[in-house]
Amino acid sequence: MDAGIGSLFFFFQPLVGTFLGWLFLKEKIGANFFIGALLIFVGVIIVTFQKRETA
Repeated sequence: MDAGIGSLFFFFQPLVGTFLGWLFLKEKIGANFFIGALLIFVGVIIVTFQKRETA
């Protein structure tokens, strides 16, 4: 895996942390979380496909 692609997984850390907080600590997840998660996924997908096309 290319280092540039591997570094994109860093952006999933807040999503995993929030999910674990919801799962174990019963924290509330609001609409802003889902909007932010969607933006993170879209950004990672865009960068991943752009890297493949230029390679």
